[in-house]
Formats: sequence, C-alpha cells, structure tokens
Amino acid sequence: MLKKFTNEADAMDRIQLVTPDAALAQQLQQMLSRTRRYTLETIAGGIADAERNGLGNAHPALLLVDLDPQSREDMGALERVMLQRAQGLPVIVLSQSLSESSARDFMRLRVSDWCPKESVANDLLNACERALHSSQEQSRAGEAACYAFVPASGGVGNTTLAIQSAFLLARETRSFQSTCLIALDFQNGSIADYLDLAPNLQLDEIAAAPERLDEQLMEVMLSRHDTGIAALTAENSLRDIDSVSPELITRMLDMASAKFDHVILDMPRMWMPWSGDVLAGCDKVFVVTEMTVPGLRQASRLIAAISDKCDEEIEMSVLVNRCRPRLIGGGINSLRRSDAEDMLGDRLGGFVYEDYRLVREAIDRGVPLYEIDKRNKIDKDLSAVLFAKQGK
Repeated sequence: MLKKFTNEADAMDRIQLVTPDAALAQQLQQMLSRTRRYTLETIAGGIADAERNGLGNAHPALLLVDLDPQSREDMGALERVMLQRAQGLPVIVLSQSLSESSARDFMRLRVSDWCPKESVANDLLNACERALHSSQEQSRAGEAACYAFVPASGGVGNTTLAIQSAFLLARETRSFQSTCLIALDFQNGSIADYLDLAPNLQLDEIAAAPERLDEQLMEVMLSRHDTGIAALTAENSLRDIDSVSPELITRMLDMASAKFDHVILDMPRMWMPWSGDVLAGCDKVFVVTEMTVPGLRQASRLIAAISDKCDEEIEMSVLVNRCRPRLIGGGINSLRRSDAEDMLGDRLGGFVYEDYRLVREAIDRGVPLYEIDKRNKIDKDLSAVLFAKQGK
C-alpha cells in the first residue's frame, strides 16, 4: 500500500512479524531494535491465524511471515492475505527450507524475498532494506495525484469546485474509472447529494478497526457516477470529532491513492486532528473563497494558519470563486481583481467565474457543467488552474 498520507518517518520504520515461534520473535526483536531504524510488532501464531484474526492496527512498511512452504493451509492463507489485507505491501517469507516448487509459488505471489530461518541474523537486514527500497521506488512511480479543496468560510462553493475539478481531470486524462472524489466533511458533506449518489462509506463498521478496510471492502463502499467517477462518501451524521481516527483517515486515503490516478478531497471547514497529515500528503491544496473583502481576508488568514500549523511545506493557493466583471459604478463584484492580487500576493491561484443558473442546473441533474454548456467559463477558469504546469 502507498503511504502518501501516512507520516513517512513513522510508517517506514514499522515491521510486522507473523510467527508461531516465540524464540524467533525475540531474536528478531533484539536484532532490529539495535539498528534503531526498525520497530517490530509481533503477531503470535501462523499466517492462517493472522488471516482469521487480522493484522492489527499498525500500518507497517514491511510484513515478515514465518511459514511452512509445504503447507497448503499456510500458502493459501499467505495468498489471501497478500491479495486483501496486505495488498502492495512488501512481504518477506521465513522458513526452514525452500524447494523449487515453493520458489515458483513465491514468484507467482510476488513475494519480495525469502530468508532461511537458520541464517536469519545474517540475511534479514539486507533483505528488509532491499524490499523497502523497491517498495518506495514503486510508490513514487505510481502514486496518485491528490488535490484538496478547503473552504475559507461556509457557502463559498468548495464542493462544487471539487466535483467539477474531478470531472475535468478525468476528461483531460480519459481516466474516469480511475478518478475518485472523497468527502471528508462527515457532518455536512454534500458530494453524494450533488451527484445523486447513495453514500456507501460505512464509517461505523470500520471506525473501531481501520485494518478491516482492504481493497475488496473499499470497492464495496465506493459509489460510481454515471460517468464512471468514483465517490467515497458517508451518510452525514453529527459525529464527535474523535469518532473518526487519524489512523482510519490515513489508511483510507493511502488505499485510494494506490487504487486511483486522481484523488480529489472535499475538506471540512473545521480543522480536524488529521487535517495536517492529509494536506501534507496532497500535491496541491486549494483554499476556496469568494470575491468579497471578508472572503479574501479569511483566505489569507487560513493560508497563514495552515502554514504555521503544519511542519511540512504544502503547495497552497487561493481560488477566488464566483467572480463577475466589475460593473461601471460598482455592482456585482465591485472589488477589482487587482484588489485580490494585492491582498493575496503570490498565494492567488486564480479566479473562477460565477454562473449561478448553470451550477444550479448541474447540481439538480447530478451532471458535469460541460454536459450542459460545453464552453462554460467556470470550466475554462478551473482548467487554467488545474493544468497550468502542463501548459494546457
């Protein structure tokens, strides 16, 4: 699994060991602790037991499995764990011996490496380093492009811009099936309503055990728009802030970034315990506001607050929504664009045209704006921002 949203310094050090051999577990615990690079969590029992009982709450960087390659039960359990609970995770197998047929089985399953138990002290560290290095290289090559939309205040059109950006990204790259919208406002989110979808994300089922969320379960909890775009949305509820843990959020987003090419996040207005990690994992963060003096001030303050709150450098810019040409003598948008440029400086990402009737019709029908008006100005403005670096 990719670790785009998980704290890298913490996750990449964690190794899980599945073994019924207490002496082996103690030996590896002592050996790995001396390196000061890895921490080891041991799951006592065989791989079949781990399959039945789960792999714990940790999100490891590497899985070590002690098994008997001649055991059909062990090999069947390993295959199912690798396909479901540990998909994309580098796996090293430990055993007493390895036959030619077993080696072919490991190659078929794409096991990262094998170590003989009798010489594990000599071989395991090198095997771990090779497996982790390979996994990191693959992750960097295949991770999703992630965009977060953050409202500077209520009612600025944050969800509308997130949804339409998803449609534009999918259309530009012809990858509707590999584009996912995720609603992270679990109290007042409206992605499902805007797209006329059923909210299938069952937070209550997985909140207490985030490790239950695997690729198969995520597929069940996705909703699909008629265009093919996926949406991960839960039914709104007045949940307590701490009812959805950072572990669940990061696991959900890590899995989404492994599954999809584009991930678009509709963030809540309230700062959550996991907000910093989520924004740090995004390629671009757009703070959405409107063309008013309070709106511009709120956006400027929010950008500064996020920068102060997060240790990592985050690529942030402000989208000024609902802009119309300034009328002679004032009227709608009596502020000039130069006023916004003066207030926001280099944090200004762009302006988005205001077309209330078009947006309202799209929401009522649950369709992209371009399905109603192929040359609408909102799409033109958003495309200029989304594809700026590609020269589109």
